[in-house]
Amino acid sequence: MSVKITWDVPAEFVETKTNPTPAKAQVGYLQARDGVLLRSAVFAPETPARGTIVLMTGYSEYIEKYFETVTDLTTLGYCVALPEWRGHGLSEGQGKEPTRLHLTDLDVNLRDLEDRWERLVAPLPKPHLGLAHSMGGQISLRAVQSHPEWLEALAQSAPMHGIALPAPVRLMLRSVMALYGLMGKSDSWNPFVPPSEHPVEAESNQVTFDLKRFRRGEKIIMQEPRLQINGASLGWMGAAFKAMQDSQKPAFLSTISTPLYIGTAEQEVLVDNGAHDYVLRHVQNGHGDFYPNARHELLMEKNATRKAFLNNIEAFYKAQSSVV
Repeated sequence: MSVKITWDVPAEFVETKTNPTPAKAQVGYLQARDGVLLRSAVFAPETPARGTIVLMTGYSEYIEKYFETVTDLTTLGYCVALPEWRGHGLSEGQGKEPTRLHLTDLDVNLRDLEDRWERLVAPLPKPHLGLAHSMGGQISLRAVQSHPEWLEALAQSAPMHGIALPAPVRLMLRSVMALYGLMGKSDSWNPFVPPSEHPVEAESNQVTFDLKRFRRGEKIIMQEPRLQINGASLGWMGAAFKAMQDSQKPAFLSTISTPLYIGTAEQEVLVDNGAHDYVLRHVQNGHGDFYPNARHELLMEKNATRKAFLNNIEAFYKAQSSVV
């Protein structure tokens, strides 16, 4: 790939022995409309690109966590654009505590994507396709609703279209978030969810059955503590709840014309699997698969699950877009 991205500020990757940087990589910072510097990366295949996959990561994630997946996608012949979210990884945030995510409107992430699209994605080979995990799934859903011209097809891994919490708990959290907001304390830890600590014991994790891949992620964070996220503010949680509620309205979903694929994990404890079925029923062109013996992070799961998911999204791209 001959496209050279012009960055506003240079940036770097965090590399470990067990997580090497993929070949033919570019990384740098692009400035959002409010001046925040957002780290972004582009990875090229060794052969002429079949298209570009915009890889949108989940809550608390960072570019380096997806090096293995990037290598899988470039081996398939795709160019990969990876925009890091505000407050994640080495991108600047807006909270008082660097390890606490803070927003009062989740669509700030959509605006950050808009601010980078023409410089980061538009110059790259078409067709442009999407692959989004968890929180990135919610952002990407809003992105294709606002910009149906951006992507020919969008695949999502365990997207955050709903949270797996009992209704009384959600009601209690909303009440607390509203109270803290009125007190001017939205950038505060959730009193019901204390900040997390790293490293997390692999055996106690709830996101993957692949302990080796989980430990790899923890090692990256320990090597570069600036990548660490210990939790989200009450303001961020309130913004996420509102975004999920708004995006489940049939009037919103019925306007989404971009073909959508959702991969759902059987052993899910973070997002609401029922919301996946609901979304697929209400968009114009929805598809999905259920992955047995899998937890939330399908792309960080054991080899059989990862292979099945990657094969399915490859087939989905071929069927729903101009990729060959």
